[in-house]
Amino acid sequence: MTETASAPPPSDLDLAGTIRPGLDILANEIVIALKKRTRFPVNRAIYVPGLVQGDNSVSLLEHTLASVEQIHAGLGRYAFATQDAFTDISVVTPVMEREVPVTGIRDISVPVGPKVTAFYLSWIERACPPGDQTDNYGETVTADVGALMAILERVNLGRPVAESKFLDLSAEFKACNGSRECMRSLLVRKDREQVVLDLAAQLAKRYEMPEDSVVPVFEFMIETTVDVELDYLAERVNL
Repeated sequence: MTETASAPPPSDLDLAGTIRPGLDILANEIVIALKKRTRFPVNRAIYVPGLVQGDNSVSLLEHTLASVEQIHAGLGRYAFATQDAFTDISVVTPVMEREVPVTGIRDISVPVGPKVTAFYLSWIERACPPGDQTDNYGETVTADVGALMAILERVNLGRPVAESKFLDLSAEFKACNGSRECMRSLLVRKDREQVVLDLAAQLAKRYEMPEDSVVPVFEFMIETTVDVELDYLAERVNL
């Protein structure tokens, strides 16, 4: 009897072929975005209400981020299970028809937008020149949006990573009985994390940035990605 070959897993669960190359591309995008942001001073006024004409309830960053994400939502970005948004895009009407991609990721929400934003704003205070320049608020907030969306995309890739590893080690994850430390021991590979941090240092040198302003961003992303994986798996093991 001829055995029927099993169907390959969806491409968004392919660690070697899809996920890790995507992580490397995002690493470059993130460091470039950070470099762009350091061209401008802190510009704290961007992050508090008062600049948006006709709406004193939101900051310029919140307003711009929502506007950009609405455009992306209309184009179908958030139909992909590997994508997430900082703002509410649930009421956005698509501007074109687009087939929803096949995914192996379960419908488990792991929102980390506020955590990413809080870290990023603290990074600005450390990495950007002090001061305020009103003539470059627009360029500054544009750089912010690019950096934030790239970081969130990178962190949210923890969900396909978690699903892929769960499919390989489902019995072991279930045997953890919900223990985050047990599941963490199955997820975390220090050698792989070091490769990521080494890449961060190389990119800092390539784009002429201080290593101590780039590597902490990648340390944060590693830590937050693991948290996303753990939160995802906490529900996944019961499905």
